[in-house]
Amino acid sequence: MTRFHNAAVACALFGAMLCAKTTLAQTPAASYLFNNTFAAVEAGKPALAQIDPQALSQFESDTVFGQGRTVYHFNGSTVPANQAGLTLNTTGLLTPNNYSAEIVVELLDRPNSYRRLLDVQNRQSDAGFYVNPGNNLELFPTSGGSGSFSNSVYHHIVVTDASSNTVNAYLDGSLAFTASTSIMHLNSDLANNPNALLGYFLDNTAGGGQGEYSTGKIALARVYDGVLTAPQVSALARNPFGTSAATPEPGNISLLVGMCLSGGMFAVRRHRRK
Repeated sequence: MTRFHNAAVACALFGAMLCAKTTLAQTPAASYLFNNTFAAVEAGKPALAQIDPQALSQFESDTVFGQGRTVYHFNGSTVPANQAGLTLNTTGLLTPNNYSAEIVVELLDRPNSYRRLLDVQNRQSDAGFYVNPGNNLELFPTSGGSGSFSNSVYHHIVVTDASSNTVNAYLDGSLAFTASTSIMHLNSDLANNPNALLGYFLDNTAGGGQGEYSTGKIALARVYDGVLTAPQVSALARNPFGTSAATPEPGNISLLVGMCLSGGMFAVRRHRRK
């Protein structure tokens, strides 16, 4: 077997390993880009349901991470009955205790206060995922995190919920906190939430701590049937509109091509000298 053949085989094996890694990465179960629609990008997946009791919300143009995009401006008030947001029926879409949710969002008012981001108990509990008064991400009542959440700025946020009762939250690609809890399981309260609704920005209408709401704009929402890894979240945060967690990073592609070319050329030169 020649050195040229050895190099080709090595290159092929390396490429296969990279492709296998890519195939095993998470792909979205459903994606929403808010291009004047609440429909999913993927065919056959459920649409988001609009909650807009005051009819003040609308699609509009904005600049998101330097790109001109259409976003959804949800506009309500702190009164629970007048809050605006979105819900997603995840029945048959996500494993209730093993999923990830990704959003790109800008909040516009009520800094230095609690503002709900995600709810999994159909608005029947104060427990859930928030921006807290310290302007950090928090899973109330268990864990708060580091990082700085600013109003009137778009942020990339990911929360993952694992069957091991582990919740990870990421802000702009960096881990904000890890919590050991089942609070974010979509089946944690099926009596009140039989459709395993995932609620966006809507605070609870029962119990204490009501009115923890903010108006804002959402540019992207994705859900994944599985737990994203930290490298996958980091890759998404770098380019949320141009990649998914299943897309190989450009650096990996360049490395593969470079190794194949240099290895092949080296082998050809050695073969010719012999």
